[in-house]
Amino acid sequence: MTGVESDCTVAIGRPLGEEITVSILESSLNCSAGEVVLFSGRMMWRTGCRKLPLSLINSRTNTLTVKQRVLLPGNGIILQYNSRIATKKYYQDCDKQLFGPQGEIVNPVQLPDQRQEVVCRTFIDVAPRHRIAIRAPYIDLGNKSNQTHFNYILVRDVSTMKTMVFHGKQQFFWQSTGSQAEVEFHENVKEHQTSFWAEYHSIEPK
Repeated sequence: MTGVESDCTVAIGRPLGEEITVSILESSLNCSAGEVVLFSGRMMWRTGCRKLPLSLINSRTNTLTVKQRVLLPGNGIILQYNSRIATKKYYQDCDKQLFGPQGEIVNPVQLPDQRQEVVCRTFIDVAPRHRIAIRAPYIDLGNKSNQTHFNYILVRDVSTMKTMVFHGKQQFFWQSTGSQAEVEFHENVKEHQTSFWAEYHSIEPK
């Protein structure tokens, strides 16, 4: 990440069940000028500038975003990343990870040997600076007036942590402010006769 002007962002993604480790090989950031690098993921947030070489950063999950702020020409960092099996399980067996500019989202199916009281999530990551648009043309979560089995889907904008909740047969179109989103399926959705199908695509930066 050297030889670039102003801000630069790199997103690293691996399958669920892995975690990412990053080593800083070289750094020419000018800390006194306000140059800095930020490492962020679903379970970590770290900034730095001084004493970066030989530093080791662990994402703790399968995705990591590196944002670098450079003010002087030619400055920046050189990093090396690797992935490995995660030391701690940070996901449910019914969770899914989606990468790329477009894809499909469907409700999870409850397997006989899975725990009942668990929330299943679909993680969506697109290219840095892009945004995510989700269109749900088919959604049937049952009768929302039935309080015994209250089914809903929650969509979270990761950059702002704002969420929207959808019930019943409410079709929707939703857009994120950043490049990451999460779709969370309430535990009753996979236990009862419910159906959900949506598609997402990335929106290029303006």
